[in-house]
Amino acid sequence: MVEVRPFRGVRYSVEELSRVVAPPYDVISEEELQRYYSAHPNNVVWLDLNPEAGERRYRRAAELYREWKQRGVLVRDAEPCIYFYTQEYTLRSRRKSLSGIIASVRLSEYTRGEVLPHERTLREPKRDRLMLMRHTGAVFSPIYMLHELEPFSTGSAEPIADFEAMGVRHRLWRLEEQDEIAEIAEAMKGSRLFIADGHHRYETALSYAAERGGRGDEPHHYVPAYMVSTSDPGVSILPAHRLVRHPFSQDELLSRAEEHFEHESFEELEEFLEALYSSRRNTGFYAGEGYHLLTLKDYSVMDELLGDRSPAVRRLPVSVLHSLVFSRILGFESDEHNTSYSVSEEECVRLVERREFDAVFFLNPTTVQEVCRVAEEGERMPGKATYFYPKPLTGLVMYELEEW
Repeated sequence: MVEVRPFRGVRYSVEELSRVVAPPYDVISEEELQRYYSAHPNNVVWLDLNPEAGERRYRRAAELYREWKQRGVLVRDAEPCIYFYTQEYTLRSRRKSLSGIIASVRLSEYTRGEVLPHERTLREPKRDRLMLMRHTGAVFSPIYMLHELEPFSTGSAEPIADFEAMGVRHRLWRLEEQDEIAEIAEAMKGSRLFIADGHHRYETALSYAAERGGRGDEPHHYVPAYMVSTSDPGVSILPAHRLVRHPFSQDELLSRAEEHFEHESFEELEEFLEALYSSRRNTGFYAGEGYHLLTLKDYSVMDELLGDRSPAVRRLPVSVLHSLVFSRILGFESDEHNTSYSVSEEECVRLVERREFDAVFFLNPTTVQEVCRVAEEGERMPGKATYFYPKPLTGLVMYELEEW
């Protein structure tokens, strides 16, 4: 049974919120990070990604967090509440709105079936986040989760925050009525939660709670989460295209791919992308000489390659790319040392043309239904198989681990 609670969020008192918030830590490039450091001396990246080296970065983040609270830069809401959060944005010329609640969720091991993951995690990011939690006693951004209920809504009260950042309009309300909070908490008991974004942070929170122990009802046995309905039309998943450092012969790749793929070449990126996104069987690549579309003839080869995996995993575009194109045809395994990710097709092309990468392999996006189906079957996708957009902001509502 999923258990959610209100909490006393820590929030910025500054007027220009757009200058102090940031995206989640794991989607910020080094160039973007420098911009956030420069945007404001109290930008949340000074806490979440402090530039000091080694353990000093975590000690310095803790020092700044205490200092900002003492100076009133950060203030804590007087009463526990649930927050209602909307994000309005434009994607591929369409205006969309995403809404959900921010509350604390009781941590639950995956085996209980209350909280379900869909991606694999890596050791180093979890070590990093655990060190930050140990030193600061706080969580600076909510985990993004999907629930199975109808979307929640708020009344007509004025939001406590309304601003634009990163091309998105963000609005935040505080839900304080006890009856409304109780109604939401009761409803959430009837839903499972699927982790959309934040697998590393969720597993880190489990480790931190195990370290701290206690009665089981302390704040460190909960984690802040932004919970959105699977039926919300504002949920968008972008494809995280693969930029690889692995030299290969384009002619040899195309020759070996003939057995399983139809091949078509394009001169223009826009025309290629239109064809790419027209079918779930399509993938493609750019290695500096035209855009190459590969359309899988049938899924029989995936049943052969991944016979021990569920049908949901075998049909994923990312599985076709990793298992068939990378492993079988090119003979390499994608990992954090040879692969980077970007949701911007134009950026991918630029990086290949600047010879920072040997090629970019383009993907179709994973769907919400596929995410839930894979999670329900107890399976995991390759890392960065999904890029949910937009992300809940880091620094909008922060969570104290030490006391309610």
